Amino acid sequence: MGLEKLLYLQGVGAEFIDCFGNNVQISPEDRNGILKSMCLDYLGLQRQSDADLLSDSYIEQRIYELDVKPWLTPLRQFQWSYVDAPSVEVYLPDTFDGNLRFELVTELNDIYRFQIHSNQLTVVGDYRVGDCHYFKFQYTLSQLSNIPVGLGYHQISLSVESDNFVHTHTGQYMLAPRSAYCGNLNSDSINSDNIGNTSNCTDNIVTRNIATKSISSHDFSSNSLCSESKAHKPWGISTQLYSIKSDTQWGIGDFNDLQKLISYSAEQGADFILLNPLHALDLPNNVSPYSPDDRRWLNPLYIHIESVDEYSCLADQIESHDFQDKKAHLTNNSLLNYAAVYDVKYAIYRLLFNAFISKNELDQTKRYKQFSQFKQQQGQGLAQFVAHQIDQLKNCSGGIDTGSEADFICYLQFIASEQLALCQLKAKSVGMLIGLVRDMAVGASPNGAEVQRNSDYFCQQASIGAPPDPFAPQGQNWGLTPLDPINLQQNNYQHFISLIRTNMQSCGGLRIDHVMGLLRLWWWPTETDNGKGAYVYYPLDTLLAILCLESQRAQCLLIGEDLGIVPPEIVQNLSKAKIFSNELFYFTKNYHGFTAPEFYKSHSLMMLANHDVPTLAAWWNSNDIALRHELELIDNEQVQTSLEQRESEKQQLVHLLEEQQLLMPQTAVESLTLQQLLPAWISLTASGESMLYSLQIDDLIDETKPINIPGTWKEYPNWQRRLSVSLEQILASDEVKQKLQIINQTRHGKVPEYSQQIQKLKD
Repeated sequence: MGLEKLLYLQGVGAEFIDCFGNNVQISPEDRNGILKSMCLDYLGLQRQSDADLLSDSYIEQRIYELDVKPWLTPLRQFQWSYVDAPSVEVYLPDTFDGNLRFELVTELNDIYRFQIHSNQLTVVGDYRVGDCHYFKFQYTLSQLSNIPVGLGYHQISLSVESDNFVHTHTGQYMLAPRSAYCGNLNSDSINSDNIGNTSNCTDNIVTRNIATKSISSHDFSSNSLCSESKAHKPWGISTQLYSIKSDTQWGIGDFNDLQKLISYSAEQGADFILLNPLHALDLPNNVSPYSPDDRRWLNPLYIHIESVDEYSCLADQIESHDFQDKKAHLTNNSLLNYAAVYDVKYAIYRLLFNAFISKNELDQTKRYKQFSQFKQQQGQGLAQFVAHQIDQLKNCSGGIDTGSEADFICYLQFIASEQLALCQLKAKSVGMLIGLVRDMAVGASPNGAEVQRNSDYFCQQASIGAPPDPFAPQGQNWGLTPLDPINLQQNNYQHFISLIRTNMQSCGGLRIDHVMGLLRLWWWPTETDNGKGAYVYYPLDTLLAILCLESQRAQCLLIGEDLGIVPPEIVQNLSKAKIFSNELFYFTKNYHGFTAPEFYKSHSLMMLANHDVPTLAAWWNSNDIALRHELELIDNEQVQTSLEQRESEKQQLVHLLEEQQLLMPQTAVESLTLQQLLPAWISLTASGESMLYSLQIDDLIDETKPINIPGTWKEYPNWQRRLSVSLEQILASDEVKQKLQIINQTRHGKVPEYSQQIQKLKD
């Protein structure tokens, strides 16, 4: 009984429903293995005998810490409630009879004091510790008309008199909205100023203090902004920024390319650009944007060199034959050579940094003061990232100038943040409704700054993945370190808050990869002796409340990537929180085939394809099956089965297009070319009920090679394939423009106003 209770308290699941609807029981050995992994981490041990690790005494002690001890403290160190029904909770023995004195200090340092008697409290729970009976009490703050406290993270203290002593307890008190920000997506005439915060694009362009504004409850008392509308359904282009090829870049897509794409997309009527995660990576060793070094910081390789202020001082040197030859070599590669790009761009970055210091430090110029302010405002998070980077450099090269190197790392983040903010400002200035939609990975690299400098939040004895299924019989291990739900709670969720807040900067929307992780994540133990993994559950309600609060403050839409095995609890809660679902055409099916567009989820983002599935051209021509066979990922028998299934799916697609009157009746699949099919395919999906819609830039140019093949590592150069044509060619392509016009006509029903303005200027 003791072991089972501890498994429950630690959040280790006992069963789950698989992709076929079967109830799968997780073996006791696997559950215990995850519990051992957690306990090893708590004890700071690498390995300990099973007998010692889960001994009766340890289990009893741990149950006391997690289950009993919280009842003995009158005020939890973190609690929250909804802003429209604010209440506080206290824990007291049933024998207590007296006054409770509260002090509430808001984020704006407004102080409210009130006193209540214990008989005014409502009992909402109880617990017995030995002979003592404890109650969980609740008091509704709306009974106090003089406490107009709004959204935010406030400080609360409780003074209790006992045995002639006054004991004071303190904690954090969060008031959250019931739903995420949705902008004005229900309005017949949508104002593009209503989504996407650009306040950090002013004089001090890279800073935004979103943690100091306390908003009263009536500001978001009605969330009618999230109701659906047929007048204007936003659409956008999704892109892996690094894969863009252009004539001006240094071998990798950069923020200048993004600005060009923004201008062009807005001209075609697009409302947003959906990006890959822009997180800092462990370059040049780990190139996956979904396996970051630290999710709070940006990858400096996206910096556009020629846009940096200090470039003018070094133009002659950077435009020399030596650098330009390297640039030409990098630009012409079909695969992104991260090591070569890193070497060349970082050599130039150091020149730019040296010019910045020599030009600004001594005179303490306005620009240098902005840099200093940036460092100060980013605080501990930036300091952690810098310290980790310097330690890595010391291990590789020994003696370095620590102070100068620290400022160099900060300088790159300063520039990257500045340029990203300008991209969002550009998007809003050309009329995009949403602007940039960023993407946040589900976890971080075990050796990166985020995990190593915040070890109190993570379980380093496990990694994130997915359980075995027919598509991956051995399961999936993504090699990312999970946040520990107990540690997260005991540290007041501060790392999660920081993570969400930084990823909502300079954008109008945030896509959360594997959003099911708010409820549960599949953990693999790093020690193979500890079994084959289990689901670990997280405090979903609290994490959703934090997400909604940060979303409202940043005026940032939320999209939850909910593909795969999705528990009903997550579906219901995301819907209530007005977080957009993420549908993918290939997986949107019913018993008869592909789902008709009128049955798409309304509060969702529909994507025709993404980075984990074949492009449209590859799917239609079965290039993906041939590639998997070539890489020896499937055998001849599996190839035949896959081809037969694909042929059936193609028939289903054509049948649906005929039903929707987008193709002539009785169209022969074998006679259809991709060029004939795509307009109908795009029109079909764009016409759906989904509020948001996106098409990959890869599918605008009929790419056949994937950017990533899930389950591969050395077999395929994942995250390195560049687009086969340049950005300049894409922007000049009539074929691309025609595809986008189909989307815009279907989603908006008109020629975009910005396009009309551009045409007038051209005329």
